[in-house]
Amino acid sequence: MASLVSSPSAVEMRTPARLHLGMLSFGVPGVRSHGGLGVMIDRPGVHLRMAKADSFTATGPLADRAEAFARACQVAWGLGPQEACAIEVLAVPASHAGFGSGTQLGLAVAAGMRRLYPSSDAAASGAIDATNRETTFDAAAAIALARGVGRGRRSCVGIYGFGGGGLILEGGRLPAGASGDAGFSPLVARVMLPEEWRCVVFTLRDVAGLHGDAERQAFATLPPVPRETSAELARIALLELIPAAVEGHFAEFAGAVTRYGRLAGAPFAPVSSQLPYAAITERLLVHLTACGAQGAAQSSWGPTVMACAESQAEAEAIRERLAGGELAGSYDTLIARFESRGAVLRDLHRQDEA
Repeated sequence: MASLVSSPSAVEMRTPARLHLGMLSFGVPGVRSHGGLGVMIDRPGVHLRMAKADSFTATGPLADRAEAFARACQVAWGLGPQEACAIEVLAVPASHAGFGSGTQLGLAVAAGMRRLYPSSDAAASGAIDATNRETTFDAAAAIALARGVGRGRRSCVGIYGFGGGGLILEGGRLPAGASGDAGFSPLVARVMLPEEWRCVVFTLRDVAGLHGDAERQAFATLPPVPRETSAELARIALLELIPAAVEGHFAEFAGAVTRYGRLAGAPFAPVSSQLPYAAITERLLVHLTACGAQGAAQSSWGPTVMACAESQAEAEAIRERLAGGELAGSYDTLIARFESRGAVLRDLHRQDEA
């Protein structure tokens, strides 16, 4: 991947959002952990601007976290003390809601730092289109950026989605001490979903999913995923969901999303069933089926739920049916496209910055 001779004084970053449909396995000795299935959608994503500066500043939502990511890059990549930036976070998905906002924000900041201060690390720099002043990223670039900000310790779906979008299946991390790169789960498959398909996204207002110390404690106390459960999840993913996506068979794809999501959530039930939004999430999933949604699943720990739609018209119909029900007042709803490009960085000229 090539870099331009000179770096810009400012850049703009836009990323997709990640929905995680569930892990294949964790906790079994000698077996890869945290591999799983997810999909990228075009909204709500991270939108930020970064400009060269002599010291770090940040404004907007999650400004402190954005600045911390930039400082981590300065240390990880051996940048000088004055190779800093001013960050303006314009938009970011709700934190701990199932959108993978932390990973997308961290990678966006890392990509901006690398473009403002290029180095010999061509992988992290991305692929640059000089004509359009745009940079896009592949899997190798996304992994290189993730190293700079310490992301990817469990799932890598959001990392691979940043670098190329799509429906993503990752294989899971090797056990500690095994051969290979145990730090990052390998990308097993990436499929671009048909352009006309849509995702209706329902996010419970003012509620955060499990995260931080509580999430770490959950993983420490949950029993291992049974091997037969992992085997069935792999079968659904490899023999139903991914082939249906490749061939554009919507009904088969949507049904597999539901089956995968239900089964992937079962090992987490001892914890997830105790979460304060568990009951309303189950009511929503039941209601979506009654409203004609052919496929629906929770993202990660929730509280966000996705419903599959074969067209924009079908997506609008699903949203309208919910609007007339008792759950409407509890959820923010949007219709998203399935993302097929990934994150995009754009160089800014002075008139753009203004």
